[in-house]
Amino acid sequence: MSFEATQRAAHHPAPGEPAPRPPAEVMHPRWLAALPANPLSATRTLMDRMNRERWEISLVRADLTPEGDGTLVYRIDAGGHVLSVAAFSAEPRMVNRTPRIIGSSWDVLGALMEGEPDDERVEQTRREMPKLYAGRAADRTLIWFRANRSLRAFDEVRDSLAAGRQPDEERLLEAGYLLRNTGLDGNGTFGTVDFSAYGPDHPLALPYHAQMLAAYMMREISFDLVESLARLRDAGAARLAPGLKRRVAVGNGSALGLVLFFMNRPRLVSRWIGLYEEATARAMSLAWPADAPELDLFDDLLGRLITSKEEDLTPYRLFPRGPMVAGELRQMRRELRARRARAHADGTGLTLGAVAAARPSGTGPEAVELFRSTALELDREAWEPRLGELVVDESMRPDPTWSVARLRDAIHATVPWTTDYPRNRGDLRNRVWYKSRASEEPRSGHAREIPADTYDLATNPVDEVGALAALLDGAPADRPVGELLLAHPSALRATALVQNLADSPYALARVDYRDDELIPVYLIHVLNAFCFGLEKTLDAQRRLLRGLIFEYAPPREALGDPDARHWWAGGRR
Repeated sequence: MSFEATQRAAHHPAPGEPAPRPPAEVMHPRWLAALPANPLSATRTLMDRMNRERWEISLVRADLTPEGDGTLVYRIDAGGHVLSVAAFSAEPRMVNRTPRIIGSSWDVLGALMEGEPDDERVEQTRREMPKLYAGRAADRTLIWFRANRSLRAFDEVRDSLAAGRQPDEERLLEAGYLLRNTGLDGNGTFGTVDFSAYGPDHPLALPYHAQMLAAYMMREISFDLVESLARLRDAGAARLAPGLKRRVAVGNGSALGLVLFFMNRPRLVSRWIGLYEEATARAMSLAWPADAPELDLFDDLLGRLITSKEEDLTPYRLFPRGPMVAGELRQMRRELRARRARAHADGTGLTLGAVAAARPSGTGPEAVELFRSTALELDREAWEPRLGELVVDESMRPDPTWSVARLRDAIHATVPWTTDYPRNRGDLRNRVWYKSRASEEPRSGHAREIPADTYDLATNPVDEVGALAALLDGAPADRPVGELLLAHPSALRATALVQNLADSPYALARVDYRDDELIPVYLIHVLNAFCFGLEKTLDAQRRLLRGLIFEYAPPREALGDPDARHWWAGGRR
């Protein structure tokens, strides 16, 4: 079914009804691709906590040569919980230097660890990190991270500061970052602490907070590194201006590995999107008096987003350009102001849902979702206490005690769309998902290009649930599922999927992962932007996504600043 047809067929709740949108609407790949960085994204919720608790981050050691070789060590007081970061800088080498995971040469290696930054663990990390897959993280290490300098910006900024002046702002912001993330590894990888061991009272207890804190520290490292190298060239070197620091982000690139993530983490995906849908449905249904200060805040945030989008000249390919989204948001803000004026004259109120429903028919999903997600800022007391729900049990074990009849009913109740999904022509369904032998790098390609014995990593409900349904149709209703699986082990994965997703309506994208015409970047965007919180996500080749992490975020010396609360909207309130 086309995107437009899905929108026509979707059920739209009555005005004021706080009901989440149906999965058939939200889980269409084109709409998924429009879900933006939002108040529930990991960068936002982490920064909320860092600002609220006034985390203190101190550079306790900086040993660097003029070429950039050396060590930076940090201590983080995370609301009374001590963390540390050890980072090892090297002069850039142009050999095996790549943003992909197959690289073996990095400009910065680092680790986020529990506890005080003791010398023993710092030195163990220095020895082990260059080995990467053959290395072993020091005790109580949460994240290993890797980064490279921006070849466009880093040297120019260093040289400008050494000369006692600020760098050219336009050239710096054209790059957008001084360091580019090339790896954030945790949750057991390389011997790092498993996420389940953090516990609910840990300051990084929410999904991907540890990874995003490591990304934030990359940004701080980039500032300290460029300023330190400038001072080694001239003791009177300037420091990077606070306003420029807020505009500089961490660069990031993501590819097909996040599609496999989307396939393999359905309960997490569903809970994140489900919480967003429940929270936005409520926020859009709230009735406000015309003079409510909350609406003043909402109007202000929309204005800042409009300005930010107008200034975003990123040459997107599949996604709409920033000025186009700004124009659509401006129309919605005009509708908001007109309704406030009428409500004020009539002595009545209004809902943001009614404003959104009155949008012009051609308004794109990006503007709609920015409007909806910004509404969450007016209802934080409702959804903030629920953030712990993002920690989910992701085990997907099949239950062999079910009967065939019960499993058959579950297919119709949980994933009915899989059995009649409109597949492409057979000669256009040849996509295979795999990892390269040389580097473990996730890839996707046409079946004719791949050796016959390649293990296909895809979980494709369109095929697998359909095959399971056909298998069940020929089995006695009271037969235990376990007996069926012993005879047909290929049905195990689909069985586990159906049994475990009854309470996860937003788990599965309405896609066929075998389809040659699938656009992978739509699903990559869900994780990068919606879950993690990246901005300016530039798509390339339909399967790569580049973006910025923590643009506009307060640097460590500004944590706790009242102006920092809405940092993501651009500028200062």
